[in-house]
Amino acid sequence: MATVESVIRYDAIDPAWMTEVLTRAGILRSGEVTDVKRERCGSGLLSDAYRFTLAYDPPNAGPATLVGKFASDDPISRAWGTNSGQYRNEVRFYQSLAGALTASIPTRIYAALAENETDFVLLMEDLAPARAVDQLVGCTSDEVALVMEQIAALHADSWRKSDLAAVDWLGSTRQSWFQVTENFAETVAAFPAAFGDLIPDSDLAEATKLTSHLDTWKSILSERRCLWHNDMRADNVLFDAKGGEAPVVLLDWQGVTYARGTIDVSYFIGTSLTTDERRAHERDLVSHYHQALVSHGVSEFSEAECWDEYRLLAIHPLQTGIFGLGAVKRSERGDAMWRNWIDRSASMTRDLDSFALLASL
Repeated sequence: MATVESVIRYDAIDPAWMTEVLTRAGILRSGEVTDVKRERCGSGLLSDAYRFTLAYDPPNAGPATLVGKFASDDPISRAWGTNSGQYRNEVRFYQSLAGALTASIPTRIYAALAENETDFVLLMEDLAPARAVDQLVGCTSDEVALVMEQIAALHADSWRKSDLAAVDWLGSTRQSWFQVTENFAETVAAFPAAFGDLIPDSDLAEATKLTSHLDTWKSILSERRCLWHNDMRADNVLFDAKGGEAPVVLLDWQGVTYARGTIDVSYFIGTSLTTDERRAHERDLVSHYHQALVSHGVSEFSEAECWDEYRLLAIHPLQTGIFGLGAVKRSERGDAMWRNWIDRSASMTRDLDSFALLASL
């Protein structure tokens, strides 16, 4: 079998390339791919995703569909994916970590990264039929409880693992957030001119409180405790995947790092529930996460500590909303998402007195 190029563009994938990839993966045991069709899928801001529909000779020799991720064609998103290391991170995650985790994660079929650490190909199982929840609408509390169980599994599997704390590429996102934090005063100062029409002044003023505590915040982000997904929200989760076989699957591992991963709890609840739903259910949901964490063997983290961290780390989704708006390509849906995101996050930090807690540290 001829060797094909390991990393190619989505529009260059043809039957010969797919035949070799699936054969080497042990998925195509005989025959060949005879046709490849693709269509856009997902709503990612940093990468481009496509569903590939395949035909075979003999028929049905392999999976009918696969999902592939690729570096964005948009120059702003592409630059951020490169500079932050997030394209590299997702490929490395699937190559070296995903197989050892008990959290529900898509099965990798092929993962390759170019030398420029920008261009990549990531082929995964197609989880359809599955149900997505529009982040703008928000999840139900029962859906969030399912996600909390998977986040707890991710954190427990990696809790205080010195070997993971020492992995060089797992530190890149943590370092990126140090830089974002160091520059946050400039970010909020420039925000009104660029995006001031999107959010009320009161929400920007809430985020600006962080600028008085940047060193403390950096020390909080620096703790190496467990894997941190770094973008755990409704748009990166599928429910009832594979026709209900998997109740929930966690997607999009570009930002994965090793730090204070419990941020994932505040981030998901804050961005993926409406404010009224969050207020009604957050205590129970944080308790549910903690119980799941304990069930996986984590013992030195009390429920009271978990609740205080939830309050404190609610600052991160607000920081992300203010920073993220200018870091990726803009779109009508993107603007709506960021407006909604910042509104929910600012309400959350007010409700929980997050900045008062930060100031007390």
